[in-house]
Amino acid sequence: MEDSTAKTALTTSSPFIGPGLASGSMISSQLGIAFAVPLMLTHGSFGISALRLGFAALICFAWVRPKFRRFERRQWIGAFALGVAMAMMTMCFFTAAKLIPMGPAITIDFLGPLGLAVLALRGWPRLILPLVAAFGVLAVSYGSQGKLLDPAGILFALGAACGWAGYIVLMRLVGRLFSAQEGLCLSLIAAAVLALPAACFLEPPAHWLGQLPEVAGLAMLSPLLPFALEMAALRRMEMGTFSIVMSLEPAFGALFGFIILGQALSLRQIGGVLAVMAASTGAVLLPVMTRPAPRHRLGAPQPTICNIPGE
Repeated sequence: MEDSTAKTALTTSSPFIGPGLASGSMISSQLGIAFAVPLMLTHGSFGISALRLGFAALICFAWVRPKFRRFERRQWIGAFALGVAMAMMTMCFFTAAKLIPMGPAITIDFLGPLGLAVLALRGWPRLILPLVAAFGVLAVSYGSQGKLLDPAGILFALGAACGWAGYIVLMRLVGRLFSAQEGLCLSLIAAAVLALPAACFLEPPAHWLGQLPEVAGLAMLSPLLPFALEMAALRRMEMGTFSIVMSLEPAFGALFGFIILGQALSLRQIGGVLAVMAASTGAVLLPVMTRPAPRHRLGAPQPTICNIPGE
């Protein structure tokens, strides 16, 4: 039932709805991160990101009101796995954005979805595109004065990339296992249950528990709204198209980092951002462009084109 619903959505929805939802997700996510950076610098990134997951789970639960008793075992497993990916991606990326500028952080983070796309390639693109992406990451890893960015920030961004790769695969799976937003709600609850104890262990709760009002508002911008928009987009778009649209996220991160936080990038870093975006787009488009055209068998009837009056 869920698979047929997803296929129907892919074929009947407007071609602009999916890209619009994905674009809204990127804008909301990067705005939420930019507004949260000053808060994280003062009160810590682990606690603030865990609180955001907790508030997002509470809001989603109040909105969706899932009926837990009717879920099957495979649905629980899928939702929990997605929750693990959400917690890893969110806490690692927010910590990276605290330690290094947003543009480089999201560019390194984007290696996750790019890696998924590269795994499906064959031949020379599978060798060349990772080199282009590696060049881009190397370029953004050095600041405007030629100094290497905080190595811990780079490592956290790589951890977020691993979480993002798992998130993409599992988000599509959970979107097919559940109807409406129930899968997202269960996954957010699992992510919050994992993230909050980890944050208490990593940072003293007294540093961040007093920021509940600010974090509650930021939780709507990121992660709740982006997660909901991405799940809706994946119901209406093929994975390849979704990946192409989402390759714009490093540009949004660099833009909002500059406008809101004053994080100007050097020309080398801008080139690195563009290189990773180009590698991501190429990883999706090249298999389509190089796919051989279907051959008609000899003697088989050829299709005819009929001009219908009024068209």
